[in-house]
Amino acid sequence: MMKRRNIGALLLTFVLALSVCLGGCGRNEEKPEGAYAIYYLKQSGTELSRDYYMVQAAEPENMVTELWEQFIHVPDGEDNVSAFPTNVSLMGTTIEDRVLHFDFSKEYKEMEKEREVLLRAAIVLTFTQIPDVDSVAITVENQPLTDENSNPIGVQTSSNFVDIFGKGLNSATWTTLTLYFANETGDKLVKETREVALENSYPVEQYVLSLLIEGPQEEGHKATLPADLKILGVSTKDNICYVNFDSSFVSSALTDLNDYIPIYSVVNSLAELTGVRKVQISIDGVTNVKFKDNISLEEPLDRNLDYVEEE
Repeated sequence: MMKRRNIGALLLTFVLALSVCLGGCGRNEEKPEGAYAIYYLKQSGTELSRDYYMVQAAEPENMVTELWEQFIHVPDGEDNVSAFPTNVSLMGTTIEDRVLHFDFSKEYKEMEKEREVLLRAAIVLTFTQIPDVDSVAITVENQPLTDENSNPIGVQTSSNFVDIFGKGLNSATWTTLTLYFANETGDKLVKETREVALENSYPVEQYVLSLLIEGPQEEGHKATLPADLKILGVSTKDNICYVNFDSSFVSSALTDLNDYIPIYSVVNSLAELTGVRKVQISIDGVTNVKFKDNISLEEPLDRNLDYVEEE
């Protein structure tokens, strides 16, 4: 695990090494063998560009520091600019459980949405190339980065941003999501489909959960999750979607529903997504929980269509 530390102190370690390697980051049409892509912002400010750099460090913690130096300083003669604003400070980094955590100063939240998304994309695409780093999480003064609904954005992988490169932010795609809400009596699940424009930088799993929290749109369908429920994290790995809710999932559970309805509203809705076969639900990071003292959340759950009302 990489300890949280002053990034400036670490950068000093690489000044001499980097001075030797400044020629190692140059424009290439094809990626050189062993090189790392550094993602910058085009002068237009609406899309990303990339350059390549040969990393000298061997340890993941030191690779973060070396790549960060390149990330914030664009090589001379390039038409790009750094995606990182000069008024924002990097407070520290940690690597834990293959997640690279960046903590930024409060000015990060003052960025315009489009610029913030491009910066986040540049960070994720650049730093998930490091061995032992699968995803990136961002905090602002040790508080999770949140979306416009105050839900934490959580960890993100390169797959969240693959469509942004070369296309800018106009890469949202229309897709159909299948959601499961409760029927009028609260003992069965019923389907709703939504045609939505998904911003490719936003995890579709989190989008599904946010729509479940917002509740149904069709008459006769009932909400399955508390309106004040917070999503503390969501990610998918090895076909298992890991969902971390706050305690209101249990404490504010809707009482007019059968016990299994909220659980399988979440599980079945997420299992409709490509790449999700099972769902692991945790409460405040803990899986050793029984929902309403009845349903164990300790192991990942499979989709169960027995709870779905016949059409």
